[in-house]
Amino acid sequence: MYYFCSLMKRLVLISVFVLLVTQLLCAQKVGTLSGVVADAGSRETLVGVTVFVPSTGQGTSTDLEGRYSLNLPAGDYEIRFSYVGYVSQALKIKIEAAKTLKQNVRLKQDVTMLGEVEVSGQRKDRNVTELAMSVQTLDMKVIKKIPALMGEVDVIKTIQLLPGVQAASEGSSGFSVRGGGTDQNLILLDDAPIYNASHFLGFFSVFNNDVVKEATLLKGDMPAFYGGRLSSVLDVKVKDEVPSKLDCNGGIGLITSRLAVETPFNGQRSSVLLAGRTTYAGLVLPFLGEKMKGSNIYFYDLNGKITHTINENNRIYLSAYRGNDEFLFAEKMGVGYGNTSVSGRWNHIFSGRLTSDLSLLMSAYNMHLDILFEPYDFTLGGTLTDYTCKYDFKYLWNENHTSRFGVSVTRHSFGQGSLEDRGGAISQYIGVEQNTEITRKALEYAAYFSHDHTLGPRLSLRYGLRLSAMSNFGDEYFYLFDENHNVNDTIFYGKGEFFHTEFHPEPRLAAMYRIDESSSLKASYSRTVQYVQVASNATGGIPFEVWFPSSPNVKPQKCGQYALGYFRNFRNDAIETSVEVYYKNMTDVADFKDNAQTYANLLIDGELRCGRGRSYGAEFLIRKNAGDLTGWISYTYARSFRTVEDINFGREYRSPYDRPHNFVLVLNYEFNERLSAAANWIYNTGQPVTYPYGQYTIDNTTYAIYNGSRNESRYPSYHRLDVSLTWKTKEKPWKKWEGEFNLSVYNAYAHKNTWAVTFELDEDGKLITNKMYLFSAVPSISYNFKF
Repeated sequence: MYYFCSLMKRLVLISVFVLLVTQLLCAQKVGTLSGVVADAGSRETLVGVTVFVPSTGQGTSTDLEGRYSLNLPAGDYEIRFSYVGYVSQALKIKIEAAKTLKQNVRLKQDVTMLGEVEVSGQRKDRNVTELAMSVQTLDMKVIKKIPALMGEVDVIKTIQLLPGVQAASEGSSGFSVRGGGTDQNLILLDDAPIYNASHFLGFFSVFNNDVVKEATLLKGDMPAFYGGRLSSVLDVKVKDEVPSKLDCNGGIGLITSRLAVETPFNGQRSSVLLAGRTTYAGLVLPFLGEKMKGSNIYFYDLNGKITHTINENNRIYLSAYRGNDEFLFAEKMGVGYGNTSVSGRWNHIFSGRLTSDLSLLMSAYNMHLDILFEPYDFTLGGTLTDYTCKYDFKYLWNENHTSRFGVSVTRHSFGQGSLEDRGGAISQYIGVEQNTEITRKALEYAAYFSHDHTLGPRLSLRYGLRLSAMSNFGDEYFYLFDENHNVNDTIFYGKGEFFHTEFHPEPRLAAMYRIDESSSLKASYSRTVQYVQVASNATGGIPFEVWFPSSPNVKPQKCGQYALGYFRNFRNDAIETSVEVYYKNMTDVADFKDNAQTYANLLIDGELRCGRGRSYGAEFLIRKNAGDLTGWISYTYARSFRTVEDINFGREYRSPYDRPHNFVLVLNYEFNERLSAAANWIYNTGQPVTYPYGQYTIDNTTYAIYNGSRNESRYPSYHRLDVSLTWKTKEKPWKKWEGEFNLSVYNAYAHKNTWAVTFELDEDGKLITNKMYLFSAVPSISYNFKF
């Protein structure tokens, strides 16, 4: 390990030295043009703006912060800035040798265009020209048009319509990416991880669409500055630009309402954003029948963000989120869970080439399950709290070389389980003390270096390395298991005492070859390591989840993913198409043994079995981005398997996310400036499931018999149609007021999709099957406004 670290250190230093010498040799004759491009009205930075120098043929585009940088020989130039939906702008500038000229640009929206201006937040040909593959950046305006369950538009529900992504179950906010588990997705809200992204038992997500600036999903090509999960990254950013005036927007629906307010202050140098959302669905539960008396369901979430510009080189951001859910059923069972996150970031521009972001993050998740019916009276709980410090740098050597590097450290505190047994019955059943709590602590740290290299007009590369590690430390009693997975020893580690460290290199590589102006070929390889994982008792929305770290008992999960894609656009980038194939090889993937006790088990390590996994597939996408009719068609063929000792007799079996066929059709049609319609149709192969094949009875109690073969059966195929109609009102009674009514129907033809299967005894004592479903057709109406 020492030799490896020393070698990597030398390679990085040599690369940096060579690039520095190159820059010094050219510094006497070359100057730098840099700046930020933003919307002239809202002042939100624009991503992917084309910056072009006609006289030299050089060009670049703005990054995620709206920044750009160009190295040019000393002289006079005309610089052109262009962006879809905006008026192009040309500037005359003078570059001086060895100096940096800062030029910020404000682009105005093109009001001469017919119909609504569609701002995508990215270049029209980004899918072809940019190095990234297996990446989808979601436009908030597109999300708002997609029909939604109960009228609540949702980032994650839109994610589930993309190729390679499938919902964990009907109505759930959990999702599987390319055959991976739901806990293998890194979900970030302003860089802070969200460990449970669901509201309303999974039917909604924690993301309030009114405050989201953009959402990006990375499925395969994950640059080295992302880490910690095997399958994907969902990076959600909250609005962060200083508005020109007070802005308010919100909505009123049948079961939820929301409001967001954003305003500038301090002479347009600062802004504050506040938003809230809540439900009143619980008010109607007592009227739904005798069984629902004493029941209630409730959730809320709050978002806040402060942006402050110290000067042209320094900006600070403070973002916070708090959400909570409570569900009570007939005063006998209660479930509660919530997320809290705080993100502080200082963005500093050292020069036109070097920028940095210093971030301090806090993320907390907690849940509890209350049971009160004879003979049980107990509460189960679980928590997870993270504190993170990270420092990221970006250096623009020239238009052909860009480097990103940084370090991060996270302190995890896992409340792996707590039990308060007031009656004593459950403690006797599971064999633990009446009041028990297990807490584990760990440090996760990483350093990374990533470099984008343009070798010519056709070939581009990104290569990088992430070095990650996790260390467990006390104070705690750590339980050791024998070869039969029974506790055979207990060791106490004192406070701050480190007792186990895992270290892993994670290389990343991506390449793009431009075939012509409208097509490209891309390939990528990424190795990822996951040190935290979840134990869950279901794939549905009831969130009894316990997160736990890698340890001497549980190795971190590892994955190597290979991907190859062909991308081609038609009709001046109005239509984009792509085909991607992938193969994932996973090791130390965790699954539960047969008849595992995942419920109320504080020693979950002993229930786990680790083995190998593999998944492969192909994703096809056709997307239309311009005109009255927009949308996409996607088809995914995907397989996912596991091989784990002590499960399925050691033979390979289908993973819970092996659903070979997935077809999605999403359409939006603009009749005129005020009226639009949308529809989506989804078809999925049924979810794998293990059914019993017989039964036996002892002492008048009947038990099901399983043959040991896991996931051999499937639920019936899943399909549904959602439709919506949006009508924008006239600008009355106030000229600045914008309002719209949205009428939607979820599952329009009322197909009964299987959510779960239960088994009961009939009058003759035979085991019979009952299929449960959640929704028939669900109509909804909501009113959205902005002023």
